[in-house]
Amino acid sequence: MWLDSLVEWQTKGIPCALVTIIDARGFTPRKTGAKMVVSKDGRSAGSVGGGTAEQQCIELAGKAIAQRTCLTQRFVSPVEGGEWVAEDRPLGACGGTMTVFIEPILPEPELVIFGAGHIGRCLAHLCAAMEMAYRVYDDRPGILNPDHFYGAGDLVCAPFDQISGNIELSAMSYCVIMTYGHDHDEVVLEQLLPLKEIPYIGMVGSPNKARVLIENIRGRGGEIDGRLYCPVGLSIGRNQPQEVALSILAEVVLLCRGGSLSHLRREWTSA
Repeated sequence: MWLDSLVEWQTKGIPCALVTIIDARGFTPRKTGAKMVVSKDGRSAGSVGGGTAEQQCIELAGKAIAQRTCLTQRFVSPVEGGEWVAEDRPLGACGGTMTVFIEPILPEPELVIFGAGHIGRCLAHLCAAMEMAYRVYDDRPGILNPDHFYGAGDLVCAPFDQISGNIELSAMSYCVIMTYGHDHDEVVLEQLLPLKEIPYIGMVGSPNKARVLIENIRGRGGEIDGRLYCPVGLSIGRNQPQEVALSILAEVVLLCRGGSLSHLRREWTSA
């Protein structure tokens, strides 16, 4: 049961964590080797015993996913049938202990580039250099040249107003819109916004362009949320297509890896 859910969540790009009992002594509801998988949104499959210990494991799994790190926790029940407590106190005469290992299983992010123009091509080259998965979507067959998009997971040639029928997106799909026209950008943006599993929607353009597109979409009943980044990218004094692409990829890496906007340098002048 837990394995089926794990495979399903991995296929859909949903971050999750595997909880395994690595030590069980005394009276415990489940024995060593029992497993449970927990998704980022708190769904679970399998069991490590139920009750308070399992609920705490679900919470710890969420922490492991957020921190991208493995966790180990020992639970103690002082008496048989008693409440399980997450601590390291000595085992009671009739109780039990169990220790769980929680391992986050995090699918790698991918970049989905809508628009295969100059910036899109530069962005693809950077993804290839960083060995980051990426796909490209455009409606112009002549511009989707495999020689220009080395290492692309897929080159999708389809109308911009038919995204859902031509490309599958997941919780690890970071989408960037940079088509060859504002109308196409608006069409793509309006289709991506309802896909709530997508964590990031970047769009190339000025604040004025963004304002017009947003007003148009809202006028048709659409909703804008915090996943929209426009103008897209970090402020690095960018201007050329290569620099714009670098600022976009830097923003995506910052967000998906949980980084912070700060210099790593130390102050050496007073040392």
